[in-house]
Amino acid sequence: MATRRRLTGPQRRAQILDVTRRIVVEQGYHAVTFERVAAECGVTRTVLYQQFDTLPELLVALIDREVERAFAGFRQAVARPVPPDEDPFTAGLAGILEAVDAAPATWRMLMLPAEGGPPELHQRLARARAVTRAHLHKLTGHQDDPDLSIRVLHALADELVRLRLTDPDAHPVDRLLSQSRRIARACLAPTSAHD
Repeated sequence: MATRRRLTGPQRRAQILDVTRRIVVEQGYHAVTFERVAAECGVTRTVLYQQFDTLPELLVALIDREVERAFAGFRQAVARPVPPDEDPFTAGLAGILEAVDAAPATWRMLMLPAEGGPPELHQRLARARAVTRAHLHKLTGHQDDPDLSIRVLHALADELVRLRLTDPDAHPVDRLLSQSRRIARACLAPTSAHD
């Protein structure tokens, strides 16, 4: 009979967070209990308490981990060089969609949040929106009405990511980027005195 290798503390923590994320994405925050997470990890509740003192602490740790993963994908996407034939918004969105495809559960948890999330979820999402708007401001600062352009581009990016998450077969990346290109070029085009 093979013996199971014991996980290190960091490995166990990652396992617990992975199981918790799956439960949240599939059934919502209300479905997460220490008993259920322990059972699905194949450990006792005591093992969970060695990593997290309370259920809210577990949920906040999960949210913080997933937000950092999404931010890492965002930072990498917007730092890439923009191809000469591409607008900077669509180039960044292409990188974000790659990050979405690489970690759909992370992005689903944040872009399609389940009801019943703790206040920290909404605080982190508000911070993420502010970071996104700040990046978009860099792209639209030359506009007569950059605020409106930022809002349009932010809504566009959010919706295209949600479409990719909810039905990737019907919304291939090329299709989403083609739509992005049309709208972004209109929002990013320099305004003239005659407009």
